[in-house]
Amino acid sequence: MERERIFEHFAGELERLTASQVLDRIAAAEATGKPQVTDFFDPYQQRTADMVVSFCQGFKQVTWGGYAGAERARVMVFPAEKQQTAADVPVAYIKAVPAAAAAGLSHRDYLGALLGLGLRREKIGDILVAEGGSAQLILVPEIKEFILANLKAAGKCRLETAEIFAGDLVLPEARTREIRTTVASLRLDAVASAGFGISRSKLAPAIKAGHVKLNWQTAKNASVPVKAGDVISVAGKGRVEVAEILGESRKGRLQLVLKKHY
Repeated sequence: MERERIFEHFAGELERLTASQVLDRIAAAEATGKPQVTDFFDPYQQRTADMVVSFCQGFKQVTWGGYAGAERARVMVFPAEKQQTAADVPVAYIKAVPAAAAAGLSHRDYLGALLGLGLRREKIGDILVAEGGSAQLILVPEIKEFILANLKAAGKCRLETAEIFAGDLVLPEARTREIRTTVASLRLDAVASAGFGISRSKLAPAIKAGHVKLNWQTAKNASVPVKAGDVISVAGKGRVEVAEILGESRKGRLQLVLKKHY
């Protein structure tokens, strides 16, 4: 396994960091003959992990985030002669219920409460918030007992927590809407404006404040180009996937098909 040769395929800092983590797991799997698992990766990191494993002959991977369609997931790497499935990827589940009605509790409230306990984001998978304000948390098993003992509140609401299991998960209904639109260019701010119905002038301060992400990473430049398959998110407004770029219209504008996820 030639690490430097593999690193040549990854230019960004996050890509190289993710590649390094996966290569470390592969090296450990090679040394022990046993499967090794990463922390939770966002979809962008998962794609990087897939590429890394494809460069390493004799190894396979299973990606699993606790339920089908999970956004954040762990990657298990193992020698190709082994047989591993999603059921072998260790994840834990906790349900958090507000002590009083708290329909206003959001994903941000729960994530803030967890990070406020000193936990790292990569130890936490998806956070599924129901309309009533309760949440189902997916996490690495080694922090389960810590969360059960210490997660007492989110926002201004006191919480009661309990361990649950995969069969107990109640998955929210996926809501998407197709948007067909045109833009003057494939700049991030132009595409985000079309997808979220926000003026470019209002997006500028949101980008500056770190509230806009491209492929799950904080966007730093409104003019960065986007491409098919990219995902743009704005805090509190969901995310938009660039599903297709159809070419120029008669007026010379670029035609796009976007998928809005709520």
